[in-house]
Amino acid sequence: MTLAQSNLLLLFTAAIWGGSFVIQKMAMDSMDPFIYNALRFFVAGLCLIPIRYFRRGNIAIMKDSENHHMLISTFAAGTIMFIAVAFQQIGIKDTTVSNAGFITGLYIVFVPIIGIFVGHRYKHGIWIAIAIASIGLYFLSGMDGFYMKQGDLFILISAICWAMHLIVIDHISHRHHPVAFAIRQFFVCAALSLIAAIVTDEKIIITSTTEWSYILASGMVAIAMGYTFQIYGQKVTPPSQAALIFNTEAVFAAAAGFYFLNEILGPQALIGCALMLIGTVMAQFYPPLNHRTTEPKTLP
Repeated sequence: MTLAQSNLLLLFTAAIWGGSFVIQKMAMDSMDPFIYNALRFFVAGLCLIPIRYFRRGNIAIMKDSENHHMLISTFAAGTIMFIAVAFQQIGIKDTTVSNAGFITGLYIVFVPIIGIFVGHRYKHGIWIAIAIASIGLYFLSGMDGFYMKQGDLFILISAICWAMHLIVIDHISHRHHPVAFAIRQFFVCAALSLIAAIVTDEKIIITSTTEWSYILASGMVAIAMGYTFQIYGQKVTPPSQAALIFNTEAVFAAAAGFYFLNEILGPQALIGCALMLIGTVMAQFYPPLNHRTTEPKTLP
């Protein structure tokens, strides 16, 4: 695969993820958030199992210590993922697809803030990028003083959790095969979501064809296919360049919201979107000064 082909694959992945916000929004018209997350992540895990075993001959048998590390790591990553998708799914009920896409993209800006607490060091320019993105968020969410709409606030909390998830993945996943790691964290997320659905007395049995179409489209396409494309695309495309491409997810979300749900951004929201994109793009030019550089660059 050439670099151009890899970049196109990642751009297609961003389009899938951006468009999936419409599916998530429509699903909330008739479904409860926790059971929806439980089923779609379970479906995603099932879809990746054949890929995992198709490549089994290239995966070395792990030592007991590595198995123990895999167990703890996937539980940690899956738990954070559960919190992130829970806030995202609940929040998207009370905000627009466009807002959800752009605010979720702020996770790239939150990464350096969280990174400081795990020993990362950055150039001062990163804080300018964060300030610009934060001002953009203020305009986009229609904040009145220091009050933010509940839906946008929940999506913001979700973005912070996605940033935490990225930090966790960065520190632990390079020790394990990415597809095997993904399957386990998806199942952890699905199990915790199912428990939450039962505790909150959600409707567990899904019989509607329409609702299952939302579950399968999100699980098979947005999660399983999107994640797999990301893995193979990033075998060739450098991480910083991949992050810039993934920033277009917010643009695709806004376009999908306009096309399918007739969502229109006002002038203030458009200014906010522009500032957030500028901030997130700038953030990619200030990676950690002391980040490891010895991790594997391709799948084993």
